[in-house]
Amino acid sequence: MNKIIILFSLFAIFLSNAKAQTDVYSISSGELLFQWGDMEFTDAYKEANPDNELLVSPMRFTMFFHLGYNLHVDFSDKFGIYSGFGLRNVGLISNERIKDADDIIQDYKFVRRSYNLGIPFALKLGSFENNTYFFVGGEVELQFAYKEKYWNSHNRSGTKSKHSEWFGDQTNTIVTSGFVGFQFPYGVNIKFKYYLDDFLNHDYKNPNNALRDLTRYETSQLMYFSLSWQFENQRIKKKSNSTTTSNK
Repeated sequence: MNKIIILFSLFAIFLSNAKAQTDVYSISSGELLFQWGDMEFTDAYKEANPDNELLVSPMRFTMFFHLGYNLHVDFSDKFGIYSGFGLRNVGLISNERIKDADDIIQDYKFVRRSYNLGIPFALKLGSFENNTYFFVGGEVELQFAYKEKYWNSHNRSGTKSKHSEWFGDQTNTIVTSGFVGFQFPYGVNIKFKYYLDDFLNHDYKNPNNALRDLTRYETSQLMYFSLSWQFENQRIKKKSNSTTTSNK
């Protein structure tokens, strides 16, 4: 909760300063996400299950459903800030080798994702006239729509097990992250984001299905590279107190 209060306080300062600036505009965006994670079993789980393995997690690519809306304030042609909100589909894939109740080793693939609503705050430095700049910042996100699916990797004809839940206990409700990126001319930018909190709630235990038990994980760190495209919506000129529509 303190993270949210701090971020909203920064956003309030941002909005109050925006009224005094000469260049304020809003940007809409979409993203392509290339995600991967750092996942580990707990030592206790590895000791109790020496035959089980957490294999390398493959990259997860998503292009739907990602939306962003940010309000930019340029204090000069070289320095500015922005904040707003973003909606993203983020998650992890893990390949795991697990011994079942019949002492048979089985390979499973797990795909876990959440839709997140985030509020970023970023500083930017560069040439805004040329739409070329670096940016760095942080974001607080609400994880509100969880979905998981898993299947036996050796049995391709078998059915996939699926589960979805709104505001479920499987993920941490609030997560924070840091990011850095570069804006190119003509609206395209690249960004790297690293989550400071674990994606999964490692206290979640499912008494009816051991495969859905998340207490076996020590970490579930998420990070991604994104390729984004930007569309300018409105530009506000303080001196003339008028609004015009333009595109970079």
